[in-house]
Amino acid sequence: MAYLCNVDIGGTHTDAVVIDQRGSVTEAKVSSTPDNFSRGFFNALEQGAAKRNLALDELLERTEVVSHGTTVGTNAIIEGEGVDAALVTTRGAEDVMFVMRGGAAVSKGQSIEDVLSFRDASKPDPIVERKRVYGVDERVDCMGDVVVDLNEERVRNVARELARNEVDAVAVNLLWSFLNDSHEVRIEEILEEELPDGTFLTRASDLIPKWGEYERTTATAINAYIGPSTSEYIDRINDGLGERGYDGTLLVMQSGGGVMSAEDAVREPVKTIDSGPAAGIIGCRYLSERLEHENIIAADMGGTSFDIGLLTDGEPITQPNNVINQYEYMIRNVDVDSIGSGGGSIAQVDADTGRLQVGPESAGADPGPACYGRGGTDPTVTDADLLLGFLDPDHFLGGRQHLDESKARDAMSAIGDELGMSPEEVASGVFEIVTAKMADSIRQRTINRGHDPRKFVLYAYGGAGPLHVPAIAPQLDVDTVVVPSGDTSSVWSALGVSSSDFLYRQEVSNITTAPFDPAAVTDSFRAIEDDLTERLRAEGFEPDEIDVERYADLRYQAQVHQVSVPVPNGRLDESDMDTVVNRFERKYEDLYGEGAGYTESGFEMVTIRCDVSGRTTKPNLERESSEGEAIPKTETDVLWPSEGRRLATEVYEGTELGPGMTVDGPAIVRMNHTTVAIPPEDDCEIDQYDNYVIDIGGE
Repeated sequence: MAYLCNVDIGGTHTDAVVIDQRGSVTEAKVSSTPDNFSRGFFNALEQGAAKRNLALDELLERTEVVSHGTTVGTNAIIEGEGVDAALVTTRGAEDVMFVMRGGAAVSKGQSIEDVLSFRDASKPDPIVERKRVYGVDERVDCMGDVVVDLNEERVRNVARELARNEVDAVAVNLLWSFLNDSHEVRIEEILEEELPDGTFLTRASDLIPKWGEYERTTATAINAYIGPSTSEYIDRINDGLGERGYDGTLLVMQSGGGVMSAEDAVREPVKTIDSGPAAGIIGCRYLSERLEHENIIAADMGGTSFDIGLLTDGEPITQPNNVINQYEYMIRNVDVDSIGSGGGSIAQVDADTGRLQVGPESAGADPGPACYGRGGTDPTVTDADLLLGFLDPDHFLGGRQHLDESKARDAMSAIGDELGMSPEEVASGVFEIVTAKMADSIRQRTINRGHDPRKFVLYAYGGAGPLHVPAIAPQLDVDTVVVPSGDTSSVWSALGVSSSDFLYRQEVSNITTAPFDPAAVTDSFRAIEDDLTERLRAEGFEPDEIDVERYADLRYQAQVHQVSVPVPNGRLDESDMDTVVNRFERKYEDLYGEGAGYTESGFEMVTIRCDVSGRTTKPNLERESSEGEAIPKTETDVLWPSEGRRLATEVYEGTELGPGMTVDGPAIVRMNHTTVAIPPEDDCEIDQYDNYVIDIGGE
């Protein structure tokens, strides 16, 4: 029997799913191993193999594809553990990365709390130290014409200095190189001649040939900064898989919503940043197609963070730029917002206000929450959930980990003594605060961007999502919460990797003004499509397995706001160009308000993009309906914060429930890797895909 194996690494847990050729899914969840993430990778696969009654090498020998969502690049940037990198750029543009986007740089990607704490605001530590930024004499103008020849002697002197300084990686980004890359290509050739073998090289015109000198510079610098460590990690995974019997290709999740080969991930690691949350949203799209849900709020609560993404009209919202550690960089990705509200988020008393606050600091995987008994003493959301009665201390992670209620109580008591509250009152406050923060984050992600949350369905996943997200819905006037595929929801991002297609994406900037020449636009698209299609065929995809999607970024002349709209396939004519412009104007007004458009100014096409994907094998989520009714295993008292009191609550075992059954709240469904909380007044039906569909307020 052939298998698909997928692994996603988070800050607290590493998740794996093993899918057989019938589509049956086996979940595995282990603690992450920050000292060496590859250990957690193989620990998770080993647990998945054991659940299939296989040794790990037996599983991998029978595995068709291994896919992976990695956090190595993300962690390297956040923790400042990248390599000593250098940047070569056009003389006069050496300070682009340090100037950033002016004063706004101090608040980019920051939480509201950090933004309001203006006294502590500052720009981030540099990705590349200023002393390692080298300007070279050359210049290409805005039409792509060379106006100053490249000074190759200067480049060679810089290369020799870099060799003496033993830099690990070099990024090359020249002004207007996306229009004419000849100087960048020549610089790369000289660097290869002068630098030791193994030095990581990356150039902007190859990585991201787009308009925007600052965002392009940071993307290229980040790629160099995390390149060697990501390469080492992926090679370690690849070698470990081979040693254990796997002879296929390792696929790596990218933040843009598809997978790529390990070889491409090594060359372009910046595209793997935040790939885990993106995978979860792609999994939501895969499921939503079957449930016929068009508008979805994807809510992923893990051990460290709460991640939010939106799907409108069945498609994830993407954005052309991303932010990490306050740096804005130019890589198109699935649009995800994150806040520090996870199961490991630490509760404390604010020194200035004397009020209880939760997060963004997290206890992480080690030592973890106080109730883990690994030496942690800080009270966390998980400790609160345990004291409130939602978690069974003997059933956590399917009984593989015992939770120490006395240690959770001691941790809450330390805060309670300071606030004059009992441990249970503190726990209830922690639950309500983290829920309110998550609801507010969703409001910002929806209402503040022109979306009405009442028209959306909430998908709750991640280890802590099915417990907390149902409590958010009433605050947003959302009627339905879906816990995807029951226990699989706890490893949903890992399953999302398996539902992702092999994706090649290419964006090219070349500003043109309307009226657009249909023949020229067609030729530009086809040049990209032909290249990417050929690359997919080299990966083994047949023509009928390849899909092509076209997009164009347009803006009004004399404005900076660009809007991405789909472009028809095939040879374009003038009516197609009119359709593209009309789509732009409609979407512009959807985003910025009726009457915001300025047709009289004319239109500019700034960037064209092709997404060429190869369809991969997908998991089968459907199950047969069950006979009988849901019968509770036991009953327990739970302090429901929304009610402000303890209620007798029926407890169900997830393994005993199946499609067609219904459960009325208040109730708890205990599963191997998560807990579903069905609040009072709500009811839940299990559908044919094993989803727990919670009707907020009941019928």
